[in-house]
Amino acid sequence: MSPAAPPAAEDRPRVPAVPASSLVLVRPGAGGETSVFTVRRAGTMAFSAHATAFPGGRVDPADDLPDRLWEGTDLADWGRRLGLPHEPADAHGTLAELDPADGAGRVLAAAVRETFEETGVLLARDADTGTPVDPARVAAFPDELRDAVERHEVDFGELLDREGLRPDAGALVPWSRWITPHGGPRRYDTFFFAVHLPQGQSPERMSSEAASHGWASPAELLRRFRAGEVNLMAPTWWQLRTMVDAGEDIYAGRSRFEPLEGVMLVAGQGPVFRHADEYLRDLTAFRAAAQVEESKDNIL
Repeated sequence: MSPAAPPAAEDRPRVPAVPASSLVLVRPGAGGETSVFTVRRAGTMAFSAHATAFPGGRVDPADDLPDRLWEGTDLADWGRRLGLPHEPADAHGTLAELDPADGAGRVLAAAVRETFEETGVLLARDADTGTPVDPARVAAFPDELRDAVERHEVDFGELLDREGLRPDAGALVPWSRWITPHGGPRRYDTFFFAVHLPQGQSPERMSSEAASHGWASPAELLRRFRAGEVNLMAPTWWQLRTMVDAGEDIYAGRSRFEPLEGVMLVAGQGPVFRHADEYLRDLTAFRAAAQVEESKDNIL
């Protein structure tokens, strides 16, 4: 007897889209050209294995920070800038259930926490002076601290409070919002932010999620994608492509995409996003020359 065919995407259970944050660390490169920091995700990862991407991850309970940590930050305005609570039709995201200010706080906290866990870079300011955290303080943190935060043995909000720090939300530039389509076992509602690498800090030991990491210009990563050397899923490609347009100063275009509008691609249908035709041409070139495995989660 033949095995039953798997259910069509439209017949599979509608899995909620879990909120997530991803951060594009930016620094001046050789000759003044902007470089971005990326990681190649390990082949063992359950989602987007083998993909070259930016640090980030899902929002978790630790990202519901106490109100005192947000003093001086207008979370209601951040909710507007992030386009909350709006989402594409039938997105089935969990952020729509939250007050926009609460949702914004969790998304911002996740961006700061995940970046610290994965790279050791801490986007924070002194609670009393408002100045960026001393990079020597961050460098003095033991490696085990990052691991303990990731394992939820140390509460991230309590860590910031104990150190007299606050999340540096003002450094973040909202860039885009992408929502995983229906049909798979995992869905994410991911907010992408850009930020200049804090002076004196640098990405250190990567988490186990990364097989490799490094700096390159957006244009170089796009060239390497077409040459089959790196695997870029559509959201990552889009961040890089729009940063090529933005030029050297990401802050000059701070409001270019605000409020963010969610993009939810649908398998089997043409993608609807800026430069979509260009991405499909690049994807075709990648598949013809692929030297690395393509993520099975890329639906295009």
